[in-house]
Amino acid sequence: MKVWKAVFCLTVILLLASQLPAQLKINGYFSYEYLKSQKDGFYPTGTFANLNGGALVSAVISGPVSFAAEALYDQDQKFNLHQAYVNLQASGLFNFKIGLFEIPFGHFNRYARPAENETVFRPLPFHFFPYRWSEVGLSWEGNYSFIYYATYAVNGVSADENGYLETPAKDINKNKGAGGRLAFRFGQGFEAGGSFYSGKYDSTNSKNIRFEGFDLIWVTTDWEVKGEYVRTAVQHPFLNQTLEFDGYYFTLMMIFKRFKPYFSYQYSMLPESRLDDEQALPFNVLIETMVKKDRKAIGFKCDFLDNFYAKFEFDWNKEKSLAKELQLKDNAYSIQIGFVF
Repeated sequence: MKVWKAVFCLTVILLLASQLPAQLKINGYFSYEYLKSQKDGFYPTGTFANLNGGALVSAVISGPVSFAAEALYDQDQKFNLHQAYVNLQASGLFNFKIGLFEIPFGHFNRYARPAENETVFRPLPFHFFPYRWSEVGLSWEGNYSFIYYATYAVNGVSADENGYLETPAKDINKNKGAGGRLAFRFGQGFEAGGSFYSGKYDSTNSKNIRFEGFDLIWVTTDWEVKGEYVRTAVQHPFLNQTLEFDGYYFTLMMIFKRFKPYFSYQYSMLPESRLDDEQALPFNVLIETMVKKDRKAIGFKCDFLDNFYAKFEFDWNKEKSLAKELQLKDNAYSIQIGFVF
């Protein structure tokens, strides 16, 4: 979506919200990074990059009806309307969204803002679908006791002319993508869930793509543990077969008040050509083979103030399925500073 469209939409929402009797809530964030890699990596000389920002506006319209809108400013220096939906909270069992909303697939996709993600780089498996995946459609979410669920019908991901997945505002075929998540929450800090999505990605409505996932999170006063597994199965446009690829990540964080050291292990099947984690395009349906890559990350997050933080991280990257002499030396360290409001 072009800049003027995103700005126009957000301006209209703000003007409408100013007429509402309820108090308007505005939250947002900014982050910026310094990246330095080995000579074969993406940042051999060191660089400041990846200015990201976002603002979320929400308010109650009347009774159980509310709305929310979120605009993003990404590293490509573009404004995008990420969310814009009306919410009907009938009860704990019935919560409906209609409009443009984040897909409730797993954990990371819904909590991927820089301050919410423990590591500087996004986990490797999240190249399988568009980053911060949001779609136009209808969702139903709710919970009963310790059971949490979500189901949705959306326009669905599609492939552009070069094969990369995208989420256009207009549906390119007669098929609607559909999916859901079922999770179980025990006690105050443990949750485990499974997710799925299925839909046609081509204009002829003949080729299917499916995502499956499992996620868990365990949080105490001293520890935070997160993990997620993602698998994609796609009917290849030309090979007349279904190809499957997968990946996972695991992150362990210790909590010492404002000082939070962490370790993360990430594995995923990725294209043989290198991917810059912050700039890479999503999955390409034309790909026939992938290589196995893993990353070990160690670092810490320091919350200097309630709304200001910094992360320091070192990453070891390795292409496991390539011969040793072909593996690139692209270990890197990074610093991210962020502000939330």
